[in-house]
Amino acid sequence: MSAVCSWHEEQGRSKPNMRGARAVLNAYKDRLAEAKEEAAQARQATAALPTQIRAILTDVDRTTLAGKRNAALVLLGFATAARVSELVALDVSTVVEAEHGYDVTLCRKKVRKHTPTPILYGSDAATCPVRALRAYLAALTAAGRTEGPPFVRVDRCDRIAPPLTWGGRPIGDPAGRMAAEAAAEVIERLAVAAGPSGDGSGHSLRRGFATAARAAGHDPLEIARAGGWVDGSRVLARYMDDVDRVENSPLVDIGL
Repeated sequence: MSAVCSWHEEQGRSKPNMRGARAVLNAYKDRLAEAKEEAAQARQATAALPTQIRAILTDVDRTTLAGKRNAALVLLGFATAARVSELVALDVSTVVEAEHGYDVTLCRKKVRKHTPTPILYGSDAATCPVRALRAYLAALTAAGRTEGPPFVRVDRCDRIAPPLTWGGRPIGDPAGRMAAEAAAEVIERLAVAAGPSGDGSGHSLRRGFATAARAAGHDPLEIARAGGWVDGSRVLARYMDDVDRVENSPLVDIGL
């Protein structure tokens, strides 16, 4: 419908009436909802909360370069509420150690801004993003990497993977930067290995941050700014609804 309207506008024609088309679509949605079809439900990632993150990281071997990378990927992804594409776009130069932990400058795609995000120490060493990131950066330095992307491909021998080639020609990022799909696959694989409740995706960390922060009583505006959501984001509102629908229910304190 949007394409048809745009085409009419480009051709200098009047905007067509879409009432009939919307009625057909709404009727279709009603039938799906009545049949309890999965397609009638809003599609959104499962929230990875701190309890799930602990389970996800339980079997990660943090003595290896790959294990250190995966732990840093998960914990930094949660702490910054970053999309996987924003995480893999980081460079070592954008990760600066500070008194409170680290300042990480992310390019937030939706708001089109580079935002410095403070990463604070966690109360549990196993899920502390600062400690995980420091351990991983130290391992990278020991492997001879002091610049370029921090999240790189690691081969089966636990070495930074060499540049990819196809037919003798280089492909992919020459610095070994992970693709967003590869980072998401790491998170999904760890979630599956965590057990029956470990279903998740690369976006689960972002949703989990919003849900956990709201449950801790943080202001929605501050959550939005910390995670790079636009003000009044409907997506963020859905993420926080898991908490708000109970905490702010009209049934609270009405005397039942």
